[in-house]
Amino acid sequence: MEINFKNRDIISITDFCKEEILYLCKQAKEMHDLEKNNERDGLSNELKNKALAYMFYEPSTRTKTSFITAMRQLGGSWDGFSGIEGTSVMKKETIRDTVMMMEANHFDVIVMRHPLGGSLQWAADVALIPVINGGDGENEHPTQSLLDIFTLYLLSDENLDGISIGFGGDLSHGRTIRSLSLALSCFKDITIRWAAEDFLGMPEDLVELMKSREVGVIREKSVEDVISNVQFYYMTRPQLERMEGITQKDVMEMMKKYRIDLNKVKESNVKLMHPLPVNSEIAEIDYEVYFDGSQAFFQQAENGIFLRKALLHEMLKGVESVQFSGKLNHLLEYGNNRLKRIIKENVKEKRRFIDNITNGTVVDHLLPGTEQEIVAELDLMDRGSSAIPAHLPKSGKSFLKTDLRELNERELKKITLISPEATINYIKDGKVADKFVYLLCKNINCVTRVVNEDIPPKFYDDTGTIRCRYCRKSYSITSEKVSQKEKEEFINLLPEGIEQIKFHA
Repeated sequence: MEINFKNRDIISITDFCKEEILYLCKQAKEMHDLEKNNERDGLSNELKNKALAYMFYEPSTRTKTSFITAMRQLGGSWDGFSGIEGTSVMKKETIRDTVMMMEANHFDVIVMRHPLGGSLQWAADVALIPVINGGDGENEHPTQSLLDIFTLYLLSDENLDGISIGFGGDLSHGRTIRSLSLALSCFKDITIRWAAEDFLGMPEDLVELMKSREVGVIREKSVEDVISNVQFYYMTRPQLERMEGITQKDVMEMMKKYRIDLNKVKESNVKLMHPLPVNSEIAEIDYEVYFDGSQAFFQQAENGIFLRKALLHEMLKGVESVQFSGKLNHLLEYGNNRLKRIIKENVKEKRRFIDNITNGTVVDHLLPGTEQEIVAELDLMDRGSSAIPAHLPKSGKSFLKTDLRELNERELKKITLISPEATINYIKDGKVADKFVYLLCKNINCVTRVVNEDIPPKFYDDTGTIRCRYCRKSYSITSEKVSQKEKEEFINLLPEGIEQIKFHA
């Protein structure tokens, strides 16, 4: 197959096939060999006049510096920000506008990290230049998984089939385990063993996905049981920043018997990996292990330079600079998340919730008790708009009537965040002219849920499963009022997979 990474966005490891992963490993091996043969500067003019922008909304040591190192060794330049202080993000600038400013400053590629899932897909949709995901929340970190795979490639004589690997630490809240698992699933006879407390264990959806891809996933009782049955052990840092309501003391207690110390590795031939950093207070890896022959995580970190150097070379070599147009793709203006409801004509039963409203909006099927909250959130009273919230105890129906002819995207998003799957009815001349459910991704970490980012929610059809275009999490319609026919019609109208939004100048 023809493999071409020129101007390609690197958003999810699921966008790579086995052949592409192996190709990048081989290219990274060439970079590795140049270094080991003392020929580091052998490609020092390859990306001359190319520039990399780094946008790190969250802290980073390895990802940011290895991209900069890779760009420097290829003869390119770089600039950007690490941490939002000192940037216009502090002035509430959106991701969209910040990305556009990077493009306006004539960068050729963006590498970005952001705390919200799906933020990198949105950045890629906005930008005409290629975007690389440096980590989006708990979602994915594709170049980390690629460098992890490259490390396994080097340590297993360039053969990625038949690998047995153990996972430990925090398998639930981090993105590295998910991305590495998905990457490994491209290869044959892969076995994953893991041991952790339930709170830190492998997510059930990931386990089921791996099994559907014929990857063996086995939960063991102890770290010792895992290590005695694998070639590699991949330890991870507890993601305290993503554990709401959990203290470091709680995590240290959970981790007590799962820490990696010398006794656990000294009798084995296992190679110990870690995406780093190690939390020095929890110390998921004991300091003595750093000096043991099993330690492979510092080499793993250096491998990130070779892999990212290979990736940037493949993406930018021989590519002409993109001229800034200052225009946004019109496809970014609208979502495809409005699930049409059937408008019933000639209903004999009196429609009480439409009574006394000729032109306006009725929000129906609200969660009981949310009516007043929505009135306040939309600021209807201060805006001088009529607002009639109501709850009918006998039927359990809650609804809101207002004279607003239509609701804008921010208003619809605010309503849905308070009362998911409410029905929006636009009334014209006393009749329902439009009736729909405004679907919003249920993943609370999804970037589309941030009202002021103005990201129009989009979904796609993954063999009958509705998925968010941005964080790629599944969506299950739960409203009892939505008929099976309406669900099926909605899914049939969705594009298959991640459709191409980007247009090129």
